[in-house]
Amino acid sequence: RVDHTYRDYSKFPLSELPPGKKAATNFPFKLHQILSTPEYEHIISWMPHGRAWKIHNKDLLMWKIVPKYFMQSKYESFTRQLNGWGFKRLHQSGNDFNAYYHVCFLRGIPHLTVLMTRVAPYQGRLLPHMEGEPNFYEIETRYPLPPPIMPYHDQH
Repeated sequence: RVDHTYRDYSKFPLSELPPGKKAATNFPFKLHQILSTPEYEHIISWMPHGRAWKIHNKDLLMWKIVPKYFMQSKYESFTRQLNGWGFKRLHQSGNDFNAYYHVCFLRGIPHLTVLMTRVAPYQGRLLPHMEGEPNFYEIETRYPLPPPIMPYHDQH
């Protein structure tokens, strides 16, 4: 079963980030740029709470966005990257159904992506554990994220 233990990193001090570790070229940082680009909101966007994100149009994602940022050309390769970086998909019915999240991937806080590492390949497919999924709307009331800032522009 998927482990959905959630630790809130929204107040993680910048001073505790690993010195000299660069995230600007890794998959999560580029994905954060994509999600923070207003022109792509109809294709892929943050959920209102900013702790998860959702793909709205898989075909446009693969045709218009992914080739500009990544080497993948197949959706399966893109989702393999998501799994390899530890993103988890939500299966519980509701607004966040089919959204992805990672504890160090939060709207407006791109520097947290330096804390993300590739995970060891798992043996077999993990079963969804809907009862253990975090309720990001409840978490948002206790630990609000900074308001969204859209620093990126389509530079590709």
